[in-house]
Amino acid sequence: MTTTDLHENMTSICAEVLNRLTLGPDDDLVALGMDSVGAVEIVTRVEAAYGVDVVDVIFDNPTVNRLCAVVQGSAARDESHA
Repeated sequence: MTTTDLHENMTSICAEVLNRLTLGPDDDLVALGMDSVGAVEIVTRVEAAYGVDVVDVIFDNPTVNRLCAVVQGSAARDESHA
């Protein structure tokens, strides 16, 4: 998984859930309308796509860039334990 692919996919997931045509990497998802139902949908899609559970961090990291960092951090931890 490349960083570019991750950012594109995460942007697509978040934009689709929030029903937005465009979404910047640092746009606040909560300010754009993410509620608990939207958060659950994003969490579910991220876990399905990347095997990373972001439920505990989504409201503390409500941007595409921050969510990508969480996914990348999890991948890096998994690789160090392999």
